[in-house]
Amino acid sequence: MPSAFIPFTMRASARADHRRTFRTDIERLNNGHLPRVPLDVLRSTNNQAVFRGAVPKGAHTATDESLARFLEGRLATDDIHLDLSVTIER
Repeated sequence: MPSAFIPFTMRASARADHRRTFRTDIERLNNGHLPRVPLDVLRSTNNQAVFRGAVPKGAHTATDESLARFLEGRLATDDIHLDLSVTIER
């Protein structure tokens, strides 16, 4: 039985110690680097990007903050270090 997907918007900002890799990290995210979390880039600059995405419903989708922490953790395992701000669409 498929899980419900929760839509969200995400603002990704470059961390000071990872500014050099920001554009590469955004490209990796846009090319499906987060399995089971489809993302589309809405706009981006050299230090910030805005995405629209969806994630399977779970404990991590209880609040905007819990989803941001969940996504930051998943990205960090792939050596992508961004500051995220997430808004779940209710």
